[in-house]
Amino acid sequence: MDGKLFRQLRKDRGLRLQDVADEVNSVSFISKFEKENSNISFYRLEHLLDQINVSLEEFLYLRDQAAEPKLYHYLSEQPFFMTGKFTFYLNQIFKSNDEVNASRDFNKGIHQMRELSQTFTEKNRGEKFLKLLCQLLRLCYQLNDRREQEEPIKLNAFFDELQTLSEPVVNYLYNVENWGVFEVLLFRFFQFSFPVETVHHLLRTAVSRIEKEVGVQLMQRMKFELLFGTCATFINFQKLTWAKEVLVETEKLLHDQGDLLNSTKLLFYQGWVKIISGSLKSGKQNCEQAISIFRILKQPALQRMYEEMLQGIMINQANQEDFIIFS
Repeated sequence: MDGKLFRQLRKDRGLRLQDVADEVNSVSFISKFEKENSNISFYRLEHLLDQINVSLEEFLYLRDQAAEPKLYHYLSEQPFFMTGKFTFYLNQIFKSNDEVNASRDFNKGIHQMRELSQTFTEKNRGEKFLKLLCQLLRLCYQLNDRREQEEPIKLNAFFDELQTLSEPVVNYLYNVENWGVFEVLLFRFFQFSFPVETVHHLLRTAVSRIEKEVGVQLMQRMKFELLFGTCATFINFQKLTWAKEVLVETEKLLHDQGDLLNSTKLLFYQGWVKIISGSLKSGKQNCEQAISIFRILKQPALQRMYEEMLQGIMINQANQEDFIIFS
């Protein structure tokens, strides 16, 4: 069963046996494993899954889904971690990114991303995409640094460059038949660099796959991150109808779920759309209500973050051509 599942996941990603074989697992061994003619050690399985960018947790979840009888999942609110080199390095990248955004030291961020990118050998697709993500973030830091120096910036040229660089990721996502955690993570963290029409087209695929793998806890957390992130992208590119559609879908998903954090975020994003749509007073009131909830619930980091976002939104509302906000 393990071998058949691995074969399906490998073929879904358009990978040949030769693409995943190395000194740990030969073509001959992988072929026997896929045909259920050979057992595999924990170490070799974990290494093999890394080659196709599938975490051990996701693999076990998918195996469980195919088993009979079905297990009842009830520990969905427990803390979790996700194994795999891709998620480990992605965490490193965004830890640095958060620090850069907090300190506004964009030159330091450029240096950190250059150092991080040298970590990746590009032996597999995951490392190639991580290296590309570092490059995209460096370009964002350069833009932010020029903005703070009050130098002229050309947003259209900036996004043209991002979209050209991210074409390999877009092509990959369109060619994968069944997305997993790896593909959803790619969409979530690269979508700021995609053409907005591509984001809109791929969003349904991403949400659908999250629902299919809802038992993988990272997918549960990613659902609303992804929806709010794409909403911000649609607002930035003046696709307000799409932004409103995302928020309607989000509201349905949150209804009567007891998810106070994401419900408060939803209130803020609804206000953001209203502000950009011209309902300045009503929209600002929604945003301030959300910030007040964070303050009442003693969440100072969230309060501060959304206060800063609201300041940026007000600037963006007055100058939509030269100021953008991603979340």
